[in-house]
Amino acid sequence: MSTTAQDALIFLTGLLAGFMNTLGGGGSSLIYPLLIFLGLSPHQAVGSARLSFLAQGFFGAYGYRKRGHFLMPFGLYAGLAAMGGAFAGAAAGLAVPPLAFKRIIALVIALVSLAVLFGLRFEGSGDRPAKGTSLNVLLFFFLGMYSGFIQTGLGFLILAVLAGLNRLNIHRANSVKAMVILLSGIPSLLMYAAAGQVVWPAALWLAAGMGTGAFLTAYFSVRWPERLVKYIIAALVLVMAVRLWVSS
Repeated sequence: MSTTAQDALIFLTGLLAGFMNTLGGGGSSLIYPLLIFLGLSPHQAVGSARLSFLAQGFFGAYGYRKRGHFLMPFGLYAGLAAMGGAFAGAAAGLAVPPLAFKRIIALVIALVSLAVLFGLRFEGSGDRPAKGTSLNVLLFFFLGMYSGFIQTGLGFLILAVLAGLNRLNIHRANSVKAMVILLSGIPSLLMYAAAGQVVWPAALWLAAGMGTGAFLTAYFSVRWPERLVKYIIAALVLVMAVRLWVSS
């Protein structure tokens, strides 16, 4: 594959992942296998994707703010709590041996593909969180640890807390989710970059695609595609997960 074709494939995958992640989650289940199949190590794949998560969080939050769905200061509290947990999660991820890390990625994305397949969503109707700030800060600290470790499926977990537990409507929940992904992504990117696990050309193309997809999805309030498309995405992710698991 030529360099131009490879860059275009990375950008388009980031575009689709930004769409998926902004509405729910699971976009990284496409990104990690693609980068590994293109020759990156598991740690490089996770590290290179970190910049795209920052782009997704920033442009997603900006898009929801332009539409009047931004929730402050709750979003800032949740994001800062997740940022604290992300340091520990990234350190743990960097310490896992490459083959074991690949197996973990394969297992997690297989589970996430099932969530995509069955349309896992948590819908609330409120404009303000239903639970106290202290509980939410604690929960988002642990979500930040997971974000720093692997990130895959983080969107679904965040929605479980925001729309499921706190009963926020989906637009408010997604706006807070964007802020959490943005702030928790900063320490993760810095730690992976310091360890030499970020391949910057791939990271930049991926970030461009995901940022574009996140902004367009948030700004125009695009809904999830038809069931057939979800089946195709879920099937593709499952195949990638199996290939990752069995490859040496």
